[in-house]
Amino acid sequence: MRRKQVIVFTAMLMSLALAGCGGQTSADSSQNGSKNSAQSGSENVGAGDSESASENEKTMRVAFFWISADLDPANDYNAWVTSRLGVGETLVRLNDELKIEPCLADEWENVDELTWRFHIREGAMFSNGTPVTAQACRASLERAISMNDRASEYLKVESMEADGQELTIRTSEPNAGLLSNLVEPVFDIVDATQSEDQIKTAPVCTGPYKIADFRSEQSVELVKNENYWDGKPGLDRIEVTQIADSDARAMALQSGEIDLTNTIDQTSTTLFENNPDYQVSSIISPRVNVAYMNHAQSSPLHDVELRKAISYAVNREAYAELIGGSPAHGLYSDATPFGNETICSFSYDKDQAEQILEQAGYRDVDGDGIREMTDGSQMTLHYLQAADHGSADSAILAQAVQSDLKAVGIDMEILSVENLSEYQSQGNFDFYTGNDNSAPTGDPQLWLETMYTGLGVSGKKNLTSFQDDKIDEIVAQMNQTFDQEARYRLASEASQELNETAANLYLTNSYLNMVSSARVKQAVQPVADYYFITKDITVEE
Repeated sequence: MRRKQVIVFTAMLMSLALAGCGGQTSADSSQNGSKNSAQSGSENVGAGDSESASENEKTMRVAFFWISADLDPANDYNAWVTSRLGVGETLVRLNDELKIEPCLADEWENVDELTWRFHIREGAMFSNGTPVTAQACRASLERAISMNDRASEYLKVESMEADGQELTIRTSEPNAGLLSNLVEPVFDIVDATQSEDQIKTAPVCTGPYKIADFRSEQSVELVKNENYWDGKPGLDRIEVTQIADSDARAMALQSGEIDLTNTIDQTSTTLFENNPDYQVSSIISPRVNVAYMNHAQSSPLHDVELRKAISYAVNREAYAELIGGSPAHGLYSDATPFGNETICSFSYDKDQAEQILEQAGYRDVDGDGIREMTDGSQMTLHYLQAADHGSADSAILAQAVQSDLKAVGIDMEILSVENLSEYQSQGNFDFYTGNDNSAPTGDPQLWLETMYTGLGVSGKKNLTSFQDDKIDEIVAQMNQTFDQEARYRLASEASQELNETAANLYLTNSYLNMVSSARVKQAVQPVADYYFITKDITVEE
């Protein structure tokens, strides 16, 4: 594991070389036949618990960059919000090594290639006091599958049976990634006996906190769940506000408007250096800053030689110094068990880049410093970034790539667009920027299938027209490979293949940051994107 974690109370342990405003595995359990046991702006009114806080209550104020339009965990990616709020929980979860650990299910068994059996934790209750049974879990999972294509694709369920605390899931085909996929917050267990309107505004779940009040895309008020199965939550009340802009979140922390925030730009953490009134938790994240390249015939980047030249032309080491983090070695971050820094990747080599361009026929014919295409037209590539990203990292990286490409005679135009998804769906780009968790469930298969194949529902997100027979074969093998180490090897093979074909520009492994007032205790930035507010966080008055 090449994960780096530091908790900084007075200063970051890493200084940035250049100025800039920088800027989601089934361990032993997935083996066939094995068994694991537990080791330790419109207003929507919520559950009706929103009364005035008493003087003795412990209250924490938090800023998120995004609060969803509604809170139904089965709707789109809303569950990423409920999970981060400490409201929703899944059958299993990820630990700090991105390995599977028990949550609402305390035991499980991979009976055969098509059958998984889970034991639901005795004594677990929903926040309304209703017991969490296998039937309740079944109803919640079936609801998610019926409402969300992503959920259906994750599990490939043929049938589910519930008997007391025993939940049995049978799949329509071998699905070796099922256990890991169950950590995705779309599978937050919700009391499905609620009305649909209730679930949208105040879903009854099992986490340490419950919804007291919800204002769509604005704010959420939480109160502690007195029925929480895993001990007493550390806070009585949490007030969460949406502040999309990273700099604005940092300013809100400085002014005392909030006590805690995350995902602020790396260099913004320097605002809190040498100040005992603040603390910073920072880790190398599972996220990789990527410049996706369009492989369609309509894009110049369809040419593998041009992609290789560009891959040699970008200086990943300099980018890591610029915005923080570390140079990316491929598809997967070094924070993952299968992120492999020994994988052969493109190192910065300006001379090699220029040589490839010359040999491929991209030459500066008119002497203006910019190469022409092989048909004589000027080479101008279009790089798209989301205007509402809320982070400066993507803009800094875009400018750095632009500078490096200009140095080898490639003109690149940066376009900040508000409707990035439209450009993506139409294939109207050469590059587009992303900050992506390529192992969002702790398992290597999902992202490969989603972004690099045309398989199933997930393949509809392959927006770069990438196609590679070897990648398709690796994904097919992963479906039927239950041995964890073998899955890691396949993940490394895939990353190597993507590097050899210069599929995309994998630039840097980014930092995840959590910054808080010193009055906040037990706040640690998690490796997994899904967890933020935990039962252990508390405040000192």
